Amino acid sequence: MAYTVQQSISYAQTYCNYLPLAVGTGNEPALSIANEIQNMILNAPFTWGWNRNENSATSTAAGTQDYTLTLTDFSFLEKVTLTDPNGVVHQVMDVYNTAALGLGDVTTAQQALPNAVSVQMVTFGTSVKLRFLPVPDQVYVINVTYQKLVTPLSTLTGGTGTWAIPVQYLDIYNNLFLGEALSVADDARANIYRQRGVTALLAKSEGLTEMQKNEFLAQYWARDYQYAAGMARTQQAQQARGV
Repeated sequence: MAYTVQQSISYAQTYCNYLPLAVGTGNEPALSIANEIQNMILNAPFTWGWNRNENSATSTAAGTQDYTLTLTDFSFLEKVTLTDPNGVVHQVMDVYNTAALGLGDVTTAQQALPNAVSVQMVTFGTSVKLRFLPVPDQVYVINVTYQKLVTPLSTLTGGTGTWAIPVQYLDIYNNLFLGEALSVADDARANIYRQRGVTALLAKSEGLTEMQKNEFLAQYWARDYQYAAGMARTQQAQQARGV
């Protein structure tokens, strides 16, 4: 069952006195709200089985450190394994999506089974360049497990207006959408529904450490603290001027 942005709008409007949420040809602020929520759910640190893909079309060569993979749906790496000529599978323990690895020593004596890999460069929708360290010492089949790139929502219905997230996760994105809609309406209930959405998101995600959860929550709620602090400073300034 597909669920559209228009359905999220219809749901949210019943809570905010049918405030227009899709105004003009740009259908704003609804589309920006939906894209922000969808990007948050489908980006690191969250990983989902229904948004996962694998590729084993590329192999290493002894003495070659960098490899460009043609992956039009690549978003970010999860796991990388290397299969040697004997069929033994080795997991690359250190996987970096944003931190870069430096150049390695390509001399034969320094080549070895890689224990680290980084996304050195990426052109979303086209390709990704991986860098291994140490420099590979022989041919290994590279198997990459990654999360897929999300297509931005651009309409309210149809293929480009349907959430990329399964309807089984409706309690995440509909609550978050409602929270943002209430925020647009300056409704004090906004954070209640944001909290419900974030709680559902963390409950349904797997594999996150407590540190990752805390970092996500700190980042998510920081925007409201900053906004509230800014508003408080503005009000204090107005009071000082007698406005």
